[in-house]
Amino acid sequence: MMLENINLFTYLIGITLIAMLAYAWIHTRISSFREARVSRIKRLIKDPETTAAMPTDVLSDKEEHKEQKQVIQGVRSRFTIIRRAVSIAILVLWSFALVLPFVGKIPSTMLSIIIAITTAVVGIAARPLIENMISGIVISFSKQLRVGDTLMMDGQYGTVEDISITHTKIKTWDWKRYVIPNSRMLNKEFINLTLNDSLIWAYLEFSVSYDEDLEQIKEIATDVASNSEHHNDQEPPQFWVRSMEKESVVCWIAAWADSPAEAWNLKSDIATNLISEFRKHDISTHVAQINLKQDCRQL
Repeated sequence: MMLENINLFTYLIGITLIAMLAYAWIHTRISSFREARVSRIKRLIKDPETTAAMPTDVLSDKEEHKEQKQVIQGVRSRFTIIRRAVSIAILVLWSFALVLPFVGKIPSTMLSIIIAITTAVVGIAARPLIENMISGIVISFSKQLRVGDTLMMDGQYGTVEDISITHTKIKTWDWKRYVIPNSRMLNKEFINLTLNDSLIWAYLEFSVSYDEDLEQIKEIATDVASNSEHHNDQEPPQFWVRSMEKESVVCWIAAWADSPAEAWNLKSDIATNLISEFRKHDISTHVAQINLKQDCRQL
């Protein structure tokens, strides 16, 4: 009997030490991960163009500073909640391990009732919450989706503004908020435009007539892209003839931009100035020039 008590005491002490070591290790790892994410956010918000889906001057410096503090606070709060949730999970597992040696002394009927009630509550009432919480924890420790990243998803273009424990909030280019439960977000396909860096290759497709000089078109297009204030001049713009359609030659002009927001403005800038240059040089975009009045007279 004494030997059995000693073994039980050793088991309880061992389980307690394991739980304490697990808690200390997880606490340290989560805190380290949290500070790394906060440091990344602080680096990003030094340049608003990097984290904005569409740059704007509407917000004052005070409002921008408030938004930046909210983003950092959101990251800290999320990892604090995760740390608490994991701590509770460790506490539950530790408690279960403590009572495990005594489970045989509980009547089987009572044990079955407890398991059935617990399964019903967790499986029916708390399932969506638990799914979203687990997905939120997975997303938080994943490097594929982080606060400040710029995404293309479901036809939406925007930046990840917040990842809570249950939902992911994306600020779209028109400053609307696209809120997605984490359980759905984890299964979604998306394009992360800033996964490794913020540089982006912006391109514009346009057409010109077969009668036009392609060398002249190339010179005009590359000059327009090079002279844009939104162009990253580390590499000159590139020009390609993409295809030969029935009524026109399809061309591409592409150039580097420092961020997705700058790429948006770069494409708009190129298109606006390209139209202006084509008009100035009387460059036709299609072979067929339809005159509706003349065609009506002939009929």
